[in-house]
Amino acid sequence: PVFAVATETDACGSTFTLTSADVTTNGTCAGSYSVTRTWTATDACGNAATASQTINVQDITAPVIADLPATSTINCPATPVFAVATATDACGSTFTLTSADVTTNGTCAGSYSVTRTWTATDACGNAATASQTINVQDITAPVIAALPATSTINCPATPVFAVATATDACGSTFTLTSADVTTNGTCAGSYSVTRTWTATDACGNAATASQTINVQDITPPTTTTQFAAEISVNCSVIPAKPNLVFVDECSTVVPTFVYTENTINNTTTSYSIIRKWIVKDACGNTSEFIQKVNVDVTATNVVIAEVKSYNIDDVPAPTINLFSLLPQGTPTGGTWFSENASVTLNGDIVDNSSVSAGDYKFTYTINANACPTVFALTINIDGGLVLPCGTVLVHNAFSPNGDGINEIFTIDSIDDTICYPENTVEIYNRWGVLVFETKGYNNSSNAFNGTSRGRTTISQSSGLPTGTYFYILNYTSVDGNGKIQTNTKDGYLYLTK
Repeated sequence: PVFAVATETDACGSTFTLTSADVTTNGTCAGSYSVTRTWTATDACGNAATASQTINVQDITAPVIADLPATSTINCPATPVFAVATATDACGSTFTLTSADVTTNGTCAGSYSVTRTWTATDACGNAATASQTINVQDITAPVIAALPATSTINCPATPVFAVATATDACGSTFTLTSADVTTNGTCAGSYSVTRTWTATDACGNAATASQTINVQDITPPTTTTQFAAEISVNCSVIPAKPNLVFVDECSTVVPTFVYTENTINNTTTSYSIIRKWIVKDACGNTSEFIQKVNVDVTATNVVIAEVKSYNIDDVPAPTINLFSLLPQGTPTGGTWFSENASVTLNGDIVDNSSVSAGDYKFTYTINANACPTVFALTINIDGGLVLPCGTVLVHNAFSPNGDGINEIFTIDSIDDTICYPENTVEIYNRWGVLVFETKGYNNSSNAFNGTSRGRTTISQSSGLPTGTYFYILNYTSVDGNGKIQTNTKDGYLYLTK
């Protein structure tokens, strides 16, 4: 308060003194009060007069808050950090300083603004406000957890990818999607697949992460055809080459193959056929499939049971055509053999002059593709003149293998006891050991069939092995004068099975 300065006059012309005194009265609040100044004028005679002036002081001035920072923008996940407001009160009044926040959502989750308003209120109820606004923007993409490194697998396995996971530092919701890109390799069955995951938050921020799996084809083709890897057959029933079907598990491209067939281990009694398929797929992977056919070269024996009879006394004389007695379709070009050496054959025709009454056995051998077929037949002859003594002829090879053909050591005419009354036969092995001996050899009940009958340490009734033996035949004959004479034949004998 600023008071006026009092003035006075004294009518009596006396001198006087002028003094003042102030009385202050508090108001209803700090900063509000009234002051009364009273002036007293006292003259020399002690006479006094007073006059007062009152000034009321009111507090209608609010506190002043210091300037706050201007509006600013930060990036989540950072959170707003506000300045602490300060204030002063010009009237010296005490005051309180409070704040309140107002949050306003942005266009997407993770984006928002916060305004903090400070209020300073003095004891007289005067108030002032000041605000600071911080905008929070979401420009941070989600983070996808690390995916497995590039890997390589072998087909026919197919890629199996990890499932991606992600987090968003700003707390925004996000979507997680994937897309695959397949790149062909250098050949069918070889390729790579890249799966790219994309995490997109509600504010449109996106992050990607990829996993690549390479698929390589190192698997060779295989076959869906069942076949025996090794078989053993007779030469007459060699099976046809199997038609293998090849597949490749890694590709729809049909594998290519090369087929070869070779014969190995050739002997007179056996050989083997090697059938090989070399199969290759589009990536160059190769497989081999082999079938080994072991072939036993054993004659197929066909016995013709029917005995054809001829009477060579018929007029005209019959033509004995042996080939006509074979099954229809029998190949020509085979070889005929008569078990009676006295019979003369002109190709397939029997010379009638070389036979008389009796049974005659013949064989016809066809060597078709190194696999012989032997036909055996018997003919019966009626009529004819009795021929002179037949020639003693030694057949120096036989095969006692149970096929019914050429089973014994045959000596033509030896069983004609009228022409050749007595005989002895001795057979030795290559070491000179006697393995067979007999008297009265007759090509039937008393004949050498490959079984030991010697007087040595060799076990009797044992089947002798294939090999070369030596025979000695002693027999008697009647000469033109009716005298008995002794004859000897010897030589090598070949026993095969």
